[in-house]
Amino acid sequence: MKGRMRPYLPELTIRDYNIYLRYLRGVRRQLYEAYGLYSCHLLRSNGVLFAILSDSLAGRQATCQRKRVPGTMAWRRLMCQTQGIRLAAQVEVLLGWHNLQDRKYSELKPLKRLRRAVDRLLLRRAYMRAVEENPALERLFVQEREQAVTQMELSAKNYTLAAEPMSNIYGALYSTLATDDPSQRKSMRYIGSSIGRIFYLLDKAERFETDKRSGRYNVFVVNELKGQSAAMENARRQALAVANDLIRVYSMLDIKLNRSLLDNIMLLGLHHAVEPLEAGVARENWEIP
Repeated sequence: MKGRMRPYLPELTIRDYNIYLRYLRGVRRQLYEAYGLYSCHLLRSNGVLFAILSDSLAGRQATCQRKRVPGTMAWRRLMCQTQGIRLAAQVEVLLGWHNLQDRKYSELKPLKRLRRAVDRLLLRRAYMRAVEENPALERLFVQEREQAVTQMELSAKNYTLAAEPMSNIYGALYSTLATDDPSQRKSMRYIGSSIGRIFYLLDKAERFETDKRSGRYNVFVVNELKGQSAAMENARRQALAVANDLIRVYSMLDIKLNRSLLDNIMLLGLHHAVEPLEAGVARENWEIP
């Protein structure tokens, strides 16, 4: 359930850069206030995108305030008081908790087993609170996990069928960000499903050698691809085809705010995640000193 949705920094304007950073800090602050300091380390880029998309589609202007960044003594300007940011924090907690279940203890090294045990102990309260606040979202994750287990038992060779559980959950997540317009909700579900499929293919390709050694189900191993490089090439080819189709649907969305920022993430950022547009960009320092 990992995500890679970040802006493409070389093409990002200073204005959009600041908006993204303020949403990033805002989601982190919401995690801190609602679920505790330890939950802040769960923060990934996908939750920030959920917040921006939710507010931009609905035309909700976030309130920008100066507050302390959790875990530091620094005071920065951040976005707050929006439904999108609250939803993003819930998604991050639930995604983070269910990511802990992705590997069995027997497949982990001793140090990682200890890390997981600590995470489960310290995050359980945050997880239970998020479930209480949004039980419908938790049902989506539980359903996805049951579907994933079924696919593993079947050892499906079909790539579309194998990616279906993650595709379904991302489709459901993105559809909740849309307004009440049925056509927009349908478009968002398609966009989310496509992103989920892309993430699944790339994650499985990266895990090719590890899953092959451990005997864990991997759709690329089942299809007898010759090595991780062949799996990555296959995954990128399929992911690029899905991303190109996603662009067509995304262009029809009625985005009321932050259009240029979302264009950067959904078009350039997604393409860069699939096939890097420039070497070394991922190691850029995002916070301007």
